[in-house]
Amino acid sequence: MDIHIIVKLKSSYEDWHKLFLEDTDNRAKICNENRTLVGKANDKTAVITLFDVDEAAMKGMMEDPDFQKMVEPYVEEHIPFALTPMSAG
Repeated sequence: MDIHIIVKLKSSYEDWHKLFLEDTDNRAKICNENRTLVGKANDKTAVITLFDVDEAAMKGMMEDPDFQKMVEPYVEEHIPFALTPMSAG
């Protein structure tokens, strides 16, 4: 499954993005990290698109107290959306 996440930020995008880049190894455990897309929507919103996501592993990571403690100073809310490819034609 592919997932798009809107990230509502407490911190600046630049501070959050640094943390995001430092967490590559953990993300690689839940998705195809080589295809991950990330960007700045505005000063308080980031967007992430993850491909080939293991939903159970992602849920476990997001609920992990260590992950929550790590992102707490930076993130107000993660808003995930499942992506479904459109059929051609």
